[in-house]
Amino acid sequence: MATLTPQKINDLGTIETLASAGATGDEFVNSGVEFIHIQNGHASASRDVTITAQVTNVHHQSFGTVTKSNVVKAVAAGQDAYIGPFKQSAFNDPNNKVQITYDAVTTLKVAVLYLDQQ
Repeated sequence: MATLTPQKINDLGTIETLASAGATGDEFVNSGVEFIHIQNGHASASRDVTITAQVTNVHHQSFGTVTKSNVVKAVAAGQDAYIGPFKQSAFNDPNNKVQITYDAVTTLKVAVLYLDQQ
């Protein structure tokens, strides 16, 4: 599992560095503004990307118990997907990281990006 470093997009743009998806998953420190770019380079196979919800049940005074599910995104062969941003209260683990897993990693690339807020 690799810890991915979020890459900033500012008014000059960015040329992101995509990393190979980790066979056991990846993670990144989440401040609530980051999103994930997934690039599926496989010629024919779709890939599922899962972002694990850390808090799955929350009791709300008006709505009762609300369930937060994992985010699962199917990325078609030859396609790119952008997923996020992720609410810290729902997706951050005890180390303030978001956990990402993949159903297969062959030809799958990933980057974590965020927009410059200043």
